Amino acid sequence: MRDSMPKRTLWWGIGLSVGGALTILLAPPVMYSIVSADGEAGQTFYSIVQLVLNVIRQLVLPLGTALIAAAIVMFYLGGRSKPDDDRPKRWVLPEPTERDPQR
Repeated sequence: MRDSMPKRTLWWGIGLSVGGALTILLAPPVMYSIVSADGEAGQTFYSIVQLVLNVIRQLVLPLGTALIAAAIVMFYLGGRSKPDDDRPKRWVLPEPTERDPQR
């Protein structure tokens, strides 16, 4: 059975990146068209939405890209850990007798 963790991590990263980008792009125009910032209530709502958008801008996009990078690493390491007889064995130290036969 294949490990679904890298694929799930990749899709979460893509979803967070795309969702965060769309939120950053579409939220300000929608906010300005719905809420009038003339009164005190409008300014309060505007400040809260700006705070949420700043949190999204600072957390969601970097988290999404980090999850994408982690998924790529998991795919790579998962491929390296599979036992293949065809693949040359890199990163394996030679036996002590092969290194220096005079010792």
